[in-house]
Amino acid sequence: MNERQYKIVEMLQKKRRYVTASELAEKLSVSKKTIYRDIQEIIETNPAEYKIRKKENFGYLLEFYEESRWNESQFDHPEERRLNLLLFLLSIAPNKTSIQKIADRYFVSQSSIINDFKHIEKKISPFSLHLSRKNDGTFIEGDQLAIYRLMSVIIESYLTQTGDPFSQYDIPDSIKDIRVINAKLSEIKELLHHIQVEHDLLLDQPYYLTLFCSLLSIIEKHTNNIQHVPKEEKIYEEINENSAIYPMTKNLVESLELRYSISLKKTEIYHLYYILKAYKLNSRFLLNQDTEKIMNKQVKMLAAQLIQKVAKKSGYQFIEDKELTEQLTLHLHSMVYRLNHQIYIINPIIKSIKSNFANIFNLVKYCTEELNKEGIYDEFVTEEEIGYITLYFQISFDERFANKIPILIECTSGIGTSHLLSEKIKKNFPNILIRKIIAQQRIKKSDYDEVELVISTVKKHSIIDKPTILVSPILNEEDKYKINQFIKNYYQQQVIISE
Repeated sequence: MNERQYKIVEMLQKKRRYVTASELAEKLSVSKKTIYRDIQEIIETNPAEYKIRKKENFGYLLEFYEESRWNESQFDHPEERRLNLLLFLLSIAPNKTSIQKIADRYFVSQSSIINDFKHIEKKISPFSLHLSRKNDGTFIEGDQLAIYRLMSVIIESYLTQTGDPFSQYDIPDSIKDIRVINAKLSEIKELLHHIQVEHDLLLDQPYYLTLFCSLLSIIEKHTNNIQHVPKEEKIYEEINENSAIYPMTKNLVESLELRYSISLKKTEIYHLYYILKAYKLNSRFLLNQDTEKIMNKQVKMLAAQLIQKVAKKSGYQFIEDKELTEQLTLHLHSMVYRLNHQIYIINPIIKSIKSNFANIFNLVKYCTEELNKEGIYDEFVTEEEIGYITLYFQISFDERFANKIPILIECTSGIGTSHLLSEKIKKNFPNILIRKIIAQQRIKKSDYDEVELVISTVKKHSIIDKPTILVSPILNEEDKYKINQFIKNYYQQQVIISE
């Protein structure tokens, strides 16, 4: 190689991320074409110690072959060792290992490992996980989904550090600022890349992370001869060798077994098959028509019941949104499959959903719990799944209800007159949203929450001094004029507040 090509390799080595041809050209004061030619010549020399990876729109990344045979004792800082140890403990959970084995693994003293545990406890506590140290070994205790959540955060941090573009997780600074050193992560990323290319897959982030976590767990348990915790390992359905998923699963399993000289258990093979099938179902690819036909009936009922409950509790007529019904039913189709097969996908934006759409998230969560109690669907729906369901309702809300003025109709006990008034208001005032219709003798102070106007057929003032318009049940022209004036003033006030 010439001097400039050595400089290119040196720059890529220092950056440890994808570097564009434009960036290299600017630093070396040459054209992009020169960089393209130099990179190609470097690749053709077939260097024994490294390779250059190219990614469209991201540039070039230098990877040393020795990193894939990396000695896990090579850390620049104790925090790097602790993060590696944490990921190892998560990947083998709930199985145990000894302090002596960990000390041998990292070539440090047992007292150093005990000190590492104190730092690890702080990192896992926000995820509702606990580091348990008993006479027969050390292990991480907690819900499997919580374990996958934290594993995904560390994996996402690694992917970000290596130039991967789809990091959406809110990664804590205590992890984000530490270099993730783990040879197996690089190997799994490479393996998933080949599987996706060979089978024309494009795994979206939740499934990519779930599959990544599962593969890391399988590899660590087998390669470290971890004694498995006895538990019931259930086969939910047999593998269909005629399905499109079978060759993908077979290829993935064979690649794992060949690379690590291991033999996967039957339940591990089935678990990978279920993840890939769940992904295909999510992309509307139905694999087993008989099974899906039965499941569709269950899912349609579940979607209808959920929309009905959310509509009733919120006062928003979600049941009128046919697109919501269609899209939510399709989503629940894959969700039911996932939960029935104990496939827990990761929702990278769950924190953002809970923060930005708190009202609808809590409402959906409450309604799914009600459906659970009533036996309409007996699997526990995780917050990750509730987050995805929330988005469907939020989209419907934003498109149909977000800019409408929420009102309460107060009337006598006459059902006919209240519904007549309701229909007339809907017809004449499309920017008004009727949240509740309540009889006078049943009204409570809480009924006035989250409404901007009371339209009443019985009195001029609400019991908590909300704006109130007294109207006739048949809604005459004078009534319409008063309501129009309120609407005009309301939107003018909104403009003033926003300014």
